[in-house]
Amino acid sequence: MPYTQLNTDEAADYLHLTADEVVRLARQGEIPATYIKNQPVFQKRELHSWLSQNLLEHKSESPAKLHNKAGVLREDAPQNDQPFLSQYLDPATIDPHLPAKTGSRVLRELTALAARSNLLADDAEFLHLLEEREALCPTGLIGGVAIPHTRAHDEYLIMESFLVVARVPDGVPFGAADGKLTDLFIMPCAHDDRIHLYMVARIAMLLSQTGLADFLRACDEVEEVLETIRTVEAEFVESQSTK
Repeated sequence: MPYTQLNTDEAADYLHLTADEVVRLARQGEIPATYIKNQPVFQKRELHSWLSQNLLEHKSESPAKLHNKAGVLREDAPQNDQPFLSQYLDPATIDPHLPAKTGSRVLRELTALAARSNLLADDAEFLHLLEEREALCPTGLIGGVAIPHTRAHDEYLIMESFLVVARVPDGVPFGAADGKLTDLFIMPCAHDDRIHLYMVARIAMLLSQTGLADFLRACDEVEEVLETIRTVEAEFVESQSTK
């Protein structure tokens, strides 16, 4: 996604908010903005990162509401009332025994896993974007899980969307707010902004509302990881439909 500069009206359209709401959030420091002649100016990439971080930190009343708050969609939108993470799973990009002892090594190993999909156009650039995102704001969450991802989602870098899932048995420091080690890594790799938000939102909801993390920690084989995610997501969707 290019570093597109947006004015207030364009940012409001991108975020599906009113112009007044955008101005208010910018003045409160909620939305990243710079000012030129007292007028707020927004970077599209920063707005997208803001949406992603809200999903990770559960700051939205309903993460699902953010699914539509992104740019052009180049894939069919997943249905909120249906399992969809399974379509992004690939046995080649899953490793329940990732060999890493540091956060930087984790990012390199995750990039190597992603490369096994044969869907990355530039491994080095992908790793650079992962490192850039972690430097901006760590994606390690309380509970030993991280959702690392790049700030840019580009069909020229990622040819088709997919998921990387890995477990580092001993855990590594990864910037979690509780200061504890992180041992589970679920990395969405999307070539479209909205698909990325759908993926992050569904992952965040599964982590917060199901026992997915503990179930994945009990998996020793790739097939167990695949079946666990498929089963947990299907049961989650079914439970939501009965509420």
